[in-house]
Amino acid sequence: MPSPLINQALEIYTTGTKAWFTDEEEGWVSASVVSLEANDTNVKIVFRNDADESREHVFESTIAALEKDKAASLPPLRNPPKMESEDDLTNLSYLNEPSVLHTIRTRYGQRQIYTYSGIVLIAANPFARVSLYEPDIIQKYSGRRRGDLEPHLFAIAEDAYRFMIRENSNQTIIVSGESGAGKTVSAKYIMRYFATADDKETVGKKAKGTSGAMTEVEEQILATNPIMEAFGNAKTTRNDNSSRFGKYIEIQFDKQRNIVGAKIRTYLLERSRLVFQPQTERNYHIFYQLCSGATAEERNEFELSEWSSFHYLNQSGTGEIPGVNDTEEFTITRKSLSMIGITEETQKQVFRLLAALLHLGNIEIGGRNDAMLSEGDSALLLATRLLGINNNEFRKWIVRKQIITRSEKIMTNLNPQQAQVVRDSVANLACEDAERVATFIGVLDIYGFEHFKKNSFEQFCINYANEKLQQQFNQHVFKLEQEEYVRENINWQFIDFSDNQKCIEMIEAKMGVLSLLDEESRLPSGSDQGFCNKLYSAFGTAAYQNYFKKPRFSNNAFTVVHYAHDVQYESEGFLEKNKDTVPDEHLLLLQNSEFEFLAKMIQNANSNGSPSPSPSMVESNRKAPSAAAKKPTLGSMFKLSLINLMDTIAQTNVHYIRCIKPNEAKEAWAFEPNMVLAQLRACGVLETIRISCAGYPTRWTFDEFVERYYALVDSKHWYPKKDQNIRQLCSTIVDTHIYDADKYQVGLTKIFFRAGQLAYMEKLRTDRWNEVAIILQKNARRFIARHRYVKIMDLITRLQQIARTKVAKKELERLRQERAAITIQKYWRRYIARKWYLKQREIIIHIQAACRNLIGRKRFAQIREHNAATQIQKVVRGWFARKQYQAQRNHIIRIQTCVRRRNARKQLVVMRAEARSVSHFKEVSYKLETKVVELTQSLAQQKEERARLRTKATELDAHVRSWVAKYDDLDEKAKELAKIVDDSGSDSDRWTSLQKKRDTLKAEYMSSLNKIKSQDKEISRLTEELSRHKEEIAQLKQVSQDTAQKPLDDTDMSELKRQISALKIQLSQTLGKTRSQQAKGPANTRGRRHHSARRPSATTDMRSTSNTTAASANDPLYTLLHDETLLQEDVLEGLIRSIAIPVSSTEHPAPHKQKTFPARIIGYCIIQMWKQGYLPASERWLYAIMETIERHCQDKAGEDANLPCIYWLINTHELMSIIIAAEPELERSNLDSGAKWHDIEKIIATTKYELQCVQDCVYNHWLTEIKKQLHRVIVPALIESQTVPGFVTNSSSIISNQSTSVSMDDLLSVLAKAYSTAQGYGVDRLIIEQALEELIKYIEVTAFNDLIMRRNFNTWKRAMQIQYNIKVLEDWCREHGMGNATLQLEHLQQATKLLQLKKATVEDIKIITDVCWILTPAQTHKLLQSYSAADYEDPISHEVLRAVSSRIGDKKEVLLASVPLGESLYEIPAPNLDATSDSYIPEEVRRETD
Repeated sequence: MPSPLINQALEIYTTGTKAWFTDEEEGWVSASVVSLEANDTNVKIVFRNDADESREHVFESTIAALEKDKAASLPPLRNPPKMESEDDLTNLSYLNEPSVLHTIRTRYGQRQIYTYSGIVLIAANPFARVSLYEPDIIQKYSGRRRGDLEPHLFAIAEDAYRFMIRENSNQTIIVSGESGAGKTVSAKYIMRYFATADDKETVGKKAKGTSGAMTEVEEQILATNPIMEAFGNAKTTRNDNSSRFGKYIEIQFDKQRNIVGAKIRTYLLERSRLVFQPQTERNYHIFYQLCSGATAEERNEFELSEWSSFHYLNQSGTGEIPGVNDTEEFTITRKSLSMIGITEETQKQVFRLLAALLHLGNIEIGGRNDAMLSEGDSALLLATRLLGINNNEFRKWIVRKQIITRSEKIMTNLNPQQAQVVRDSVANLACEDAERVATFIGVLDIYGFEHFKKNSFEQFCINYANEKLQQQFNQHVFKLEQEEYVRENINWQFIDFSDNQKCIEMIEAKMGVLSLLDEESRLPSGSDQGFCNKLYSAFGTAAYQNYFKKPRFSNNAFTVVHYAHDVQYESEGFLEKNKDTVPDEHLLLLQNSEFEFLAKMIQNANSNGSPSPSPSMVESNRKAPSAAAKKPTLGSMFKLSLINLMDTIAQTNVHYIRCIKPNEAKEAWAFEPNMVLAQLRACGVLETIRISCAGYPTRWTFDEFVERYYALVDSKHWYPKKDQNIRQLCSTIVDTHIYDADKYQVGLTKIFFRAGQLAYMEKLRTDRWNEVAIILQKNARRFIARHRYVKIMDLITRLQQIARTKVAKKELERLRQERAAITIQKYWRRYIARKWYLKQREIIIHIQAACRNLIGRKRFAQIREHNAATQIQKVVRGWFARKQYQAQRNHIIRIQTCVRRRNARKQLVVMRAEARSVSHFKEVSYKLETKVVELTQSLAQQKEERARLRTKATELDAHVRSWVAKYDDLDEKAKELAKIVDDSGSDSDRWTSLQKKRDTLKAEYMSSLNKIKSQDKEISRLTEELSRHKEEIAQLKQVSQDTAQKPLDDTDMSELKRQISALKIQLSQTLGKTRSQQAKGPANTRGRRHHSARRPSATTDMRSTSNTTAASANDPLYTLLHDETLLQEDVLEGLIRSIAIPVSSTEHPAPHKQKTFPARIIGYCIIQMWKQGYLPASERWLYAIMETIERHCQDKAGEDANLPCIYWLINTHELMSIIIAAEPELERSNLDSGAKWHDIEKIIATTKYELQCVQDCVYNHWLTEIKKQLHRVIVPALIESQTVPGFVTNSSSIISNQSTSVSMDDLLSVLAKAYSTAQGYGVDRLIIEQALEELIKYIEVTAFNDLIMRRNFNTWKRAMQIQYNIKVLEDWCREHGMGNATLQLEHLQQATKLLQLKKATVEDIKIITDVCWILTPAQTHKLLQSYSAADYEDPISHEVLRAVSSRIGDKKEVLLASVPLGESLYEIPAPNLDATSDSYIPEEVRRETD
């Protein structure tokens, strides 16, 4: 009878359940359960292959076998589709080898190269450029916890950095993997992250700024990458840029967490590559860069040529890498060398040494038995010259060697092969590698496990290092597991894990492989075969049979059983590579070289432990053997450095990055499962999973567990919420469904499960939800059926009602028609009678109208004939009078024209004669200028006289009208009196007096008429004179233009052009062009302005005579400016720094005069200083004022910067407007002194530009502080806050909502405060609009970039919440008249639409592309990748993701371009035309002063 454990395991294998089976090509393939047959003794499960339905997989076993291995032999189960792209392998429901491989493969197919596996980051090389390392992405990961965003090596780097800060301990990031997996690139990007990431949380940390600027030390650290790649990397069969050495880079930090330095330690440089390279491989990059990029001078000096002419470079036949320009790379290498402080001279010495090595390889050694070397070998001469050594001595010890015994020195000849080894050993020697720190983060870029067809000493050392690192990795993983169990206070047993200590001891023990190799190397007759024989005898015992093997078909090889793979090593060359020594004679030659750089390098190498002979060693026979015995071997040095490295790592907290090479052909996005599976086993990822599965691999917090599995128990356990006990509820759930207490453990904050239990819980949960769904379906169907019945009954009743209504309506219609017919007959008869009556009446009226019309036409014709005769008489008489007048006038005009033409010709001859000289032209120009001024003044006076005469004429006209009225009255009175006299004949005296009075009035009336006529003539004369003056001005302008075109010398030409331009300006002003129109245009430039050098330029060396005459010692202003520094400080302190800003709001705005009184006072003072001639002092004052305003505003931060920045923004704009408005007046007042106006004009131009710069600076600081306030609330308010009920995520009926404390009200309050303050102080609408558009753009970019980088966050419910928050922001903008600003939110709006749209098929993707047109394919792909499907949703299929990824072109960036904090575009509004300067001081300021 099967145990409960076996029954529980078999219950999972229901029909349709998917499991994994091994496959030779794919590694593992998926199959679905077809049938399950189980009895008390045997189990048989039949599976059908998912890819090929014709294939079947059958699993057969006995119950006893399953009981023995606790059901571990059952086929590993496949995870549900929702979890197949999980970004952390430890979160998989079924944690097994095929699931790990399939998850990595699935994510790789989705263009996601990073995957977590617990503490390890797995990085698959894409072999293509990916947009994952831009500065914006670096800043996104800065300050974020590891699980917040997608897996990335930046997250590992940030985790190490935060751990260093939190624990104040050193960190190590181990980057490992086989050649071509991307280790070097990963280490390079980690270093770049530390150098460019901006940490705003750490106190004392230097900010990088918006552009990510680095310090000099950080730039130097990054500059080491090209150098190390040039001198330590080479092309191999597996990688075009393979590191041929290991390196440990310590990035050092001070107490404020600023990078202060770095230290690099290298391990096992592959020096044999210098003298030999296999086919299709290259030597180190630096040699090809030198041959390709050296200057002509260096080529001549070092006698360099193409790479193919050097033996050390042409052996493999490969000298170029596709897509790599060695010349450009050499330029980068040189630049990097200069950046880290290596001078040009030192670089030249390095290149000289490299050239010497190349020529050294071209030395030809001949001979049969004894080696021979020609004295005239050109390569020998070049190499010795460049190395600075004696040619004959070097040649001598190339073909000979000296053996020193106790009694004598023995000289022997070398054969050609031995001589070549000596030559190459010299080259290898020349290739040797050359208290503010509080903590450091080390980046270990180490070679991964290597297994080739032929493995030699280098592979042995590399695999030995990986054995040590794997041991440390296993111990670290076990330690973390143990700490987790202890922290949660659960019962646990020791976890057995694969310990490779025995293999390591076999290699490094006292009588281990390395010791035996050193022993054989020191023997004079030592050989590779002797070394192998010692290994066979030492480790051929049963104790080492699991770690050491002797090959069956070879006597000069041995096999070591490593943790990853059995590797067979060929012993050929082991001794020579281990010795790695240079003959003492050559070493002494190099030490005494005339090339100081080489001699110093050899000395440094000796001091670091390299073999170094001394003269006494060569000369003394007694000490030679002991000295030789002390020479360290390469194996011993590597062992010592590796032990030191492991000690360093042991003292640090370790983080792991495992780089995977997905295919051998380096094809972009190609995946070879078997190759990846082998690397996963080799790098220890699967071992980590095995260790984890041996304990309790599945861990859930109580809240998470209850939220997912609460439905497995009765509702009385979890309802109501206020009475729930989360820990007790968890225990109830597991106790109800898991009968074996060993399958789970309840900790303090988490619940732990054995491997496979989560799958069982998922099955129970699925079954429970199926039951609930059936109940819901039953009730829903009942509701639908009853609802249909009610609707049918209601429909029948309505149909009966309609039928009865139609019958009644038909009868009603018949009655209405009968009544209507009677009514129509009545009205028709009335209509016929009335029509006859109207017709008769119309006939009578037409007859009357025709008669009256005839009479009227006759009368009108008679009147028109009389009027026409009168008009003809009037026109004829007028024509005769005008003809006579015009004839007389034309005659007079012709006479005047002839006289004036004669005078003008005479004057033209004189002017042409005078205009031939430059001096006369200057005089004419000055006269023209004076004439223009006089004409302008005369014109102004004539305008005033004309206006005065018009006023007087109006008054006289009024008088005349009054006199005419009086005259008419008197005339009437006179007629009445005449009648009275005629009638009565009395009162003669009275009549006489009245007659005299009448005559007097008549005389006055006539005189008034004469005066009016004379005034009209005067007005006509003035009008003609004005027209004549305009014509003269136009002629003068034409003359100026004509004369300006004549050839002059450069000095006179520039001066005359300046004068002519001034005349043109004056003429345009005279002709009515206002100054305000001229001021428009240049002020409306867009873009960030930069201050000019703020120093008096035009006025420091100004004409001292004019200033001296203007500034008198008796002048009060001169006395006041005598102590200028103290006065400036008082004014700046009182008027800018300590000023009380008046309160102003939209409801109670302060008067404009009060808000801008500083600008008015400053403008008033400056203009007065210009009028008085204090130009240098005014310029100094202006610069001091502008600089103080800038500093005063920049000293404010946060909300405190809002009011001062807005206040001084409007005041600087008002000051600029005042200066622009005063410019015409200053020009008019200084017309007499052209030089003075020229200086003032230059100051005004500079001042206007500087004031624009001040406005730009204040505006940018204002926006920067607002952006900093917004940065803290954008993501919590816009992305994380959930205000729409019914669509809240990350919560259920069990767990109470934990909503964020930040809402949209907090975000809108920041915008509202800035807007209301700007509106209250009357900031120009243009400034407010561009500021809000900039802020809305900043909000969108920050929110969108955060949303697209989120992990397990993006759902359709989240999209609805975000869409509602966007709507709130848009409504606020529209309420404040900023509707156009909402266009900046288009990316975010379309991202929310994408998350809500259907994403099941490729056709849905086409719809998404049309709707979300502004999103790039890369952004769409990223959002779909990060979409988290709900339980009732199907996950996005791989076909859909592949269809989206196929649309991605060259534009692979997913983040929007960041909006810089301090670089906002500022468009300066037009100046205020009503701005005036005065000495007004508000009453409250006056009281404070008093």
